Amino acid sequence: MDEQVIQQPMPQPQQAQAVYKYKPEIKQFDKVFVFLSAVVGFLFARYTMFNFNGFFTTAAALLIFACCAVYVIKCGHRPTASQWVLGGVICAFSLTYSITSSALLHFLCTVFLIAAVFWWVEAVVIHARFVTKFFPLDLLKTVFVQPFIDFGGAFRALSKKNGSGKPSAAGPVIVGLITAMPLTVVVAALLADADEGIRSILESLTVNLYKLDISAVVAELILAFPAALIFFGMLRADAKNKMYPLPPDMYYHSKLAALKKVSNPGIYAGVTPICVLYLMYVISQANYFLSAFSGRVPGNMLYSEYARRGFFELCVIAVINLCVILFMLTFAKKSGSESTPALKAYTVIISAFTLFIISTALAKMLLYIGRYGLTRLRLYTSWFMVLLAVIFIVLTVRAFVKKLPTAKIITAAFIVLFGALCFSRPDALITEYNIRKYLDGEHETLDTGMLSGLSDDAYLAALKYAKSGMFEKSGLPDAERCRNEIVEMCGSAVDSYTHDPMYSCNISAQELKALYTEYYGTTS
Repeated sequence: MDEQVIQQPMPQPQQAQAVYKYKPEIKQFDKVFVFLSAVVGFLFARYTMFNFNGFFTTAAALLIFACCAVYVIKCGHRPTASQWVLGGVICAFSLTYSITSSALLHFLCTVFLIAAVFWWVEAVVIHARFVTKFFPLDLLKTVFVQPFIDFGGAFRALSKKNGSGKPSAAGPVIVGLITAMPLTVVVAALLADADEGIRSILESLTVNLYKLDISAVVAELILAFPAALIFFGMLRADAKNKMYPLPPDMYYHSKLAALKKVSNPGIYAGVTPICVLYLMYVISQANYFLSAFSGRVPGNMLYSEYARRGFFELCVIAVINLCVILFMLTFAKKSGSESTPALKAYTVIISAFTLFIISTALAKMLLYIGRYGLTRLRLYTSWFMVLLAVIFIVLTVRAFVKKLPTAKIITAAFIVLFGALCFSRPDALITEYNIRKYLDGEHETLDTGMLSGLSDDAYLAALKYAKSGMFEKSGLPDAERCRNEIVEMCGSAVDSYTHDPMYSCNISAQELKALYTEYYGTTS
């Protein structure tokens, strides 16, 4: 019997599916924003990375935000009232460059504004009223990932076909010009060094912009190019959110659930010795800690040693405790919505201990300031301690309130505290406090050397005291010397405006110049 052969149909090779790398559609207005991004990149490099020039930096920051607002609206997104309020906060912080002349505050404000502007665009697109539940993670992706997803979008926008169906010539032309700029500047610098006539021509061409500084211009152009690409990439990636969405909350929940592998008893066993040690430490050092609240220094310890030891303890213990709490909330099997009473108790105990240390350190700081005066480091350290206290208070309340909007509260608190720091002009506060304590006889000397290392905010506050006649009325032995040193350092600052007027482009510098000229005349 013949073997029956059952023939099965040969499997047909599947046709390979084309894999497309989707890119958001390029609109005609994208080309316009490529040029605006180039301007934004140069303004960012010029007025935030090299020169914080007050009024110009404020104008640049407002222009950058306006470009973002126009772009998201052109893409069909409409900011809500709460989002416009957040935009108003961004515009308000942009005024910091004009209100104060502190370079440190300018730097901190720049970092804040970059994150705030990037997040504002994302918030408008995803319809977030303020911040998301997993705001820290979303902010990191918005700032460090989204802008690079469509990093070359500017080149594609410039090379987009025009209405006749032919590729636009603008792309190659602009790319060629941008690429040739650094080389052109280098060649111009070499020619200027080789021939005095060329140097005169180049300087005359730029006299209405700013004094030609070849090295500075080259550095600005080099940094402006990637800054423009990042800015345009951010706008494209955020505005085209359907192509590049942020991860949903369920994504983060699943990732966090995968990390919850440590048993709760193991967590308690590891944390209990630390808590017992903290308790023993507080009891044994009660006199040392509580001396701050009674306004005295324990034993023969010096004020400076007393305060420094407090700061070290605060920083180390606060960081350790914060890490311990985050570890428990992240890796404990029963945490979050399934948190056990024991886990809540440990969170509250550790937070309470940290709050005790922070309050003690603040009391010691006030004691130290009252004895030795206020400095920039002491003021900023106190501000940071207050921020830490807010964070631990929120963590304590979170242990009892499951649906507490932790990210919103901490973010709002940070904005309020940072705004208070920026708009209070800290250098002026430092100067006023020290001079007042000196004139009242509470401080033996006035550290004019320290004051001279501050910004024009401090110079203005000091000059107001110098012209008021309070130094002469105080009758202190070295009052006249202190007054003369203040007038001298203010005169040097005003004189520097003549050589570089850009340093006078803020309110403090303008007031200082007017006040000094009114009472002491010009310096040269």
